[in-house]
Amino acid sequence: MNRDNTVASIMTKNAISVRSATAIDEINTIFDNYKFHHLPVVDGGELKGMISKSDYLKIRHMLAYALSGQIGINDLYSTLRASDIMTSQPLCLEPSDTIGMAGEIFMANVIHALPVVEDGVFVGIITSHDLLAYVFHQLKGSGTK
Repeated sequence: MNRDNTVASIMTKNAISVRSATAIDEINTIFDNYKFHHLPVVDGGELKGMISKSDYLKIRHMLAYALSGQIGINDLYSTLRASDIMTSQPLCLEPSDTIGMAGEIFMANVIHALPVVEDGVFVGIITSHDLLAYVFHQLKGSGTK
């Protein structure tokens, strides 16, 4: 297995992203309609942050707990934007970084997605699932069981 292959070889290019002004309802729709669990927040090509589905669900739960009654939740909920719930300045990779480096970052930080940025521009995302699929295919190809 080659740990020195680049992140560019396994990252998802043209990943769905949202703008920092995107309403939380739209974020909810995206998470409901797609199987992924991380959304990059990108304005004009520049990565501003990341939203994980688990963080989104925690915020929704906290609002439900803090506010009694669905009307209060909906009123506050409808004012939230991606910039209100994103993790700013997430750890990032460059396309030329190695898959081994990505694995080390995942393990050291207990995270499941890393945006990939080149010259300040968001170009893709790599997830722990991408890394696991790479390892699986490498092992399968080598005949290792």
